[in-house]
Amino acid sequence: MFSAFYSTFIFSTKKMILSDAEEILVILGGAVIIMAMLGNVLKDYRSMSRDAKNKVAQKERDENYVRKLKEIVDQKNEALQKELKKQKKA
Repeated sequence: MFSAFYSTFIFSTKKMILSDAEEILVILGGAVIIMAMLGNVLKDYRSMSRDAKNKVAQKERDENYVRKLKEIVDQKNEALQKELKKQKKA
């Protein structure tokens, strides 16, 4: 009984809950809400992508810095080893 009443209530053309203008306003309002949600999702995606790119770039800079430091430490170590050998010979 409920389903019969419900289906006649929804599909009834004689009783309109909203006028045509109100239906258009509801559809436009829904479209605006959906577009706003999509805009927020797109903004968040761009922000997360930018943050991820910045993290990768920072990691590369850090790795390059560590490589340079390692080279400098290796050079200093070689120079120190040479000095130690000279001192042992003398």
